[in-house]
Amino acid sequence: MPSASLSRLAVAALLLGASALPAMAIQLSPHRATYAVSLDASKSGTRINGAEGRIVYEMRGSACAGYSVQLRQDTQLATEGGRVNSAVSTATWEDGEGKSYRFRVSNRINGETTEEADGVAERKDGELTVRATKPEAETVMLGKNILLPTQHVLRLISSAESGEAVLEAPVFDGSPDAKKVYDTLAVIGRGTTDAKGLEQAAMTGDLAGRPRFPVTISYFERGGASQTPDYVISFDMFDNGVSRKLKLDYGEFALNGTLISYEALPKEECAQ
Repeated sequence: MPSASLSRLAVAALLLGASALPAMAIQLSPHRATYAVSLDASKSGTRINGAEGRIVYEMRGSACAGYSVQLRQDTQLATEGGRVNSAVSTATWEDGEGKSYRFRVSNRINGETTEEADGVAERKDGELTVRATKPEAETVMLGKNILLPTQHVLRLISSAESGEAVLEAPVFDGSPDAKKVYDTLAVIGRGTTDAKGLEQAAMTGDLAGRPRFPVTISYFERGGASQTPDYVISFDMFDNGVSRKLKLDYGEFALNGTLISYEALPKEECAQ
């Protein structure tokens, strides 16, 4: 059971880059979204017989106040060796300019903590440095031109709106060990506003009629020799940062995430 991948992908999947448009021009919508988790039956050769669970994702804030994200993924997997319960939780805050990032990540398998990451990342003169307290106290210099999660979301949206089909970027989100950087390759499809096939939750409130883009992101461990990604995520991305139709591919098996509820949260307007 690749328990480490469960933690990494849960964070990366929902904390969803460059582009010609400035990041400030894109308005991310504070919201709470809930997804029903199920096994992707199209993945052959898996030792996973079934899966069920929930992902709850909440984002608040603005470009001037910074963005806070809370995520909880609870998944029950039916495997050949018995039932496996995974509980992933993350809490992050990122300033609007991508210069400061606070993260706390934990993964529990069958009630036991298997991964914890806690720390602060700061960017100075372009260099991203992490001061971690978990899994151990250390300071690590990660390098330059590394995107933080909300920066990555903004770049993805900007690239999609500009008609760019491919986006490559190194990304740091804190998981699984407070120092790992992933090289990402995103393939972005054409946008649409067609409501055919949309779940009810994706047609309500400020999502109604919004353009959305199909996105597939492959995550490669930086410096690794393998040309096979550690994991792949795909989703439909609305132009305000909300996602639907998740697919989380861990290699051995894949999970689907279906949007079952969506709630727009109060916006924090920036001072003029």
